[in-house]
Amino acid sequence: MLDWLRRMLTRRRVIFDGGHLRRVRVIEESPSEAMVYTIALTLLILLALSILEALYLLTFHQWSDSIFNGIMLVIGTVLGALWGRHG
Repeated sequence: MLDWLRRMLTRRRVIFDGGHLRRVRVIEESPSEAMVYTIALTLLILLALSILEALYLLTFHQWSDSIFNGIMLVIGTVLGALWGRHG
């Protein structure tokens, strides 16, 4: 079920071997299961908060700063996790 996310989080590195014959190796490092489940959970929370913000807008005809701050927190968490993985 989470194979698409696992493929997206797989790190691929290309290594060039010197010498007469040019050889190229591609090394794939798959992410840990904890990373996959964490990203999946944060994406689910992001979806739920976005739906909640839309319902709030439709119901009260005004913007909710609290829900928007929650959305920004989740986006920051996902970006921080992905940035930390590449470092």
